[in-house]
Amino acid sequence: MNSADGLILVVNADASAADNLKELIEFMDAPHVCTATPGNWQQEIGDHRLEAVFVGPDVDENDIHAVVDDVGRLDPNIPIVMIGKSDST
Repeated sequence: MNSADGLILVVNADASAADNLKELIEFMDAPHVCTATPGNWQQEIGDHRLEAVFVGPDVDENDIHAVVDDVGRLDPNIPIVMIGKSDST
């Protein structure tokens, strides 16, 4: 991986929600931010160094476990932020 090209990854099954979170993270002057689905996140990061992962509320439990396990194997020190569904109506 190219250590100079770090990125933050947003993983979510709903592309619209992932894009909204991506825009919020970019607004805070974060480095490169990328969105992906649970099934294609590894292809999306390519040779970039993963700095953090945000897992959206639209990812099912099996996919959450797979993403967390795979990220942990890649580097156990990568922060993972889990975003839950809002209880408000």
